Amino acid sequence: MAFELDPTVLPVMHKKARPVRRSLVVRMLGGLFLGFAALLCFWLFVLPVIVVGLSSVAAHWSGTILPDGFSTRWFERLGSSDFDALTTSLEIGMGVAVLGTILGLWLALALEGRDRRGLGAFVDTIAMMPNGVPSVVLGLAVLIAYHKRPVDLSSSAAIVVFVQLALVLPFCYRCAAAALRPELTILREAAASLGAPPSMVLRRVVLPQLVPAIRASLALGFALSLGELGATLTVYPPGFATVPIVVVGQVERGYYLPASALSLILLLVSLAALLLIAARVPRRRTD
Repeated sequence: MAFELDPTVLPVMHKKARPVRRSLVVRMLGGLFLGFAALLCFWLFVLPVIVVGLSSVAAHWSGTILPDGFSTRWFERLGSSDFDALTTSLEIGMGVAVLGTILGLWLALALEGRDRRGLGAFVDTIAMMPNGVPSVVLGLAVLIAYHKRPVDLSSSAAIVVFVQLALVLPFCYRCAAAALRPELTILREAAASLGAPPSMVLRRVVLPQLVPAIRASLALGFALSLGELGATLTVYPPGFATVPIVVVGQVERGYYLPASALSLILLLVSLAALLLIAARVPRRRTD
């Protein structure tokens, strides 16, 4: 039997869809908007970094568009205290990033699938509360709370780690929580139904799927820790200094060019560390 297809029911397949053509005016406006956005981003983010780079190698710069001359004397004048502050910043940053990633991942796994109207909602609110508190206020609260026995952290660098961890934890927690997709829950249940213990499910199923989120959490925590100033300036003990604290002290005394040299070194080292965190590790082939 032969059947006739009604062309009013089935779509005509031999005609190709034509791309939507935009008018010349719309394309010109789109190009202008894109160019304005690129210029704004350059003016707000790229140009200040270029100015810091030029300031670090400027022999003298006052009242002109470009420096009067170039020199490396500001790098040569950096002393052991400046490099100690750089080392301290990197150590604190890596420690805060690792601790924040571990706690954020643990918190996200603990709250996964929990009803957010009871205890889960309370814990989620507590975890995100540092985002709504000014860093100076948080630093002052930590300093007042932990400056006497039995928990006295006021004379230790641990108080800086503690206050920066409180500021970084909400971002690390959100990175991990956003990666817990429903498909991951299905994989976990399937692995558990096959007899895999919880430790194996976590090690072989969950963590490999969360590697991008873990890297993002480490990078974000490290970057936020390196640039944190408000809370750190409130709680840091005597004899302790990070690069932001040293730079602020130099700027207050009018030493802008030496501050630029130290800032540029911090920028380059932090970029190298972030690239190392984001680098992909090649997988081993199993025959």
